[in-house]
Amino acid sequence: MQIKISETEESRIERAIQAAISGSWEKFSRLTDAPFPNDESMREQFDDSSRRLQQAGENCEISSGIDILDDGARLIITRIEAPPGVDIVFSLHSTSEHSDSTIGIRTFNQQLNWED
Repeated sequence: MQIKISETEESRIERAIQAAISGSWEKFSRLTDAPFPNDESMREQFDDSSRRLQQAGENCEISSGIDILDDGARLIITRIEAPPGVDIVFSLHSTSEHSDSTIGIRTFNQQLNWED
């Protein structure tokens, strides 16, 4: 059985990407229900990813995957690709697939490609 991302999770992903494209840290930072693991690091990740997404424009391919953790929580990894210079990994932690889930933003950074 394939696990699906909930409408609430999908909406959060879309709103976060749009906040990054618009360059609005204020909007982006309000999209996490749990504190960032490190505010300064997340701001740096946001600034870099926002700049890359703005340069890419509408030419992005977005795909997401989900894994259920041992405690039943959900780890959602979204990959944003716009060759040649944008490969961003955006990760969220969600407590459940229900609409009242607590969703925390974990990472929003450039994906390293060890083969380049």
